Amino acid sequence: MKKTFNRLWGGILLLPLLSGCASTYHPIKPEALPYSYKENNLQDQVSLSYMYDGLALRGNKKYVKRELKNAIKVVGVKIENNSASPINVGEDCRFYMGDRELNPIDPNLTATLIKQPVPIYLLYSLLNFNFYTEVDPYTGKPTNSTFIPSGPFIAVGNMVVAGTANTQMRKEFIGKSILSKTIAPGQTAYGLLCLRETSSGPIKIRVNKKPEVATN
Repeated sequence: MKKTFNRLWGGILLLPLLSGCASTYHPIKPEALPYSYKENNLQDQVSLSYMYDGLALRGNKKYVKRELKNAIKVVGVKIENNSASPINVGEDCRFYMGDRELNPIDPNLTATLIKQPVPIYLLYSLLNFNFYTEVDPYTGKPTNSTFIPSGPFIAVGNMVVAGTANTQMRKEFIGKSILSKTIAPGQTAYGLLCLRETSSGPIKIRVNKKPEVATN
């Protein structure tokens, strides 16, 4: 008695594989975030808008898990320079949570800490499939099977996806780092601020140098 391999069962067997697959990276795009928190520093003539959970908002679930695991916050920020002199964020600005000064971490290090592991996907190379097409009518055991070496293809595919996603994430973290921005008078800059924090408390900004008041 012949039995054709049921496609439904094939799909069910693949579900565990698909749930553990590598994921692509969706850019945070700090310039397009819906900022809801804003801190105005009238003395320093600068204002800060910020948003936590940018990775989650863009659907980067795997990176969010590693962000939480490593006690990291990747914060989208918007800084408006209302003074009459340029502000170099990395040199002139300090960030605070309450009275505690925050120490931003290097975006390249951040990308290394929360990247998707790539070598682990080699384990998929061990997963291959036997498709049984005939069953012995007397014993009920499968007699003919077709071996499909699908594991290596799944492994390579996932490694490529994870590696590409990690590269894109690192590129955005470094290229959009707010610490590398210089903001001209009257201008606004958007970027990412990487923090080693477990809480998502209010963030304040202070400017070290004495600002020049903008004049009309």
